[in-house]
Amino acid sequence: MRHALILTLLVACGGGTPTPTGTVCPDPDPGTLTYDNFGKPFMEKYCTWCHAADIPRSQRNGAPIYHDYDSLLGVLETPDHIDEQAGSGPDASNDFMPPGRCPSVAGGSLSKSCAQPTEEERQQLAQWIACERNRPHTF
Repeated sequence: MRHALILTLLVACGGGTPTPTGTVCPDPDPGTLTYDNFGKPFMEKYCTWCHAADIPRSQRNGAPIYHDYDSLLGVLETPDHIDEQAGSGPDASNDFMPPGRCPSVAGGSLSKSCAQPTEEERQQLAQWIACERNRPHTF
């Protein structure tokens, strides 16, 4: 009984919860991180294995529908979710995504270890999102 209580407390205290990183875009926006030079390559490397518009719900490995990161518009639909799951900043460092297992092909079964972003990439992600959400877009 005592061991079960200790285990329950350890699980409840560890792990954390998704938290906004608190990252803000510098003013003026440096414009150094863009969708083309950072966002798209980041999403293709770490996210679109499960988060893509052409992957049906049954093959998304738990990724919510309409959380599709294979386009800038898709990213801008849920920027807070991305920040809270994978970004790092002054208020939080989130490493909930990508998960431990990933598909070898988009929409496939979880057959390999997922590549993980570095801390620097997670910080860049949070900054890119903070800036990109305020930039003018024409979709």
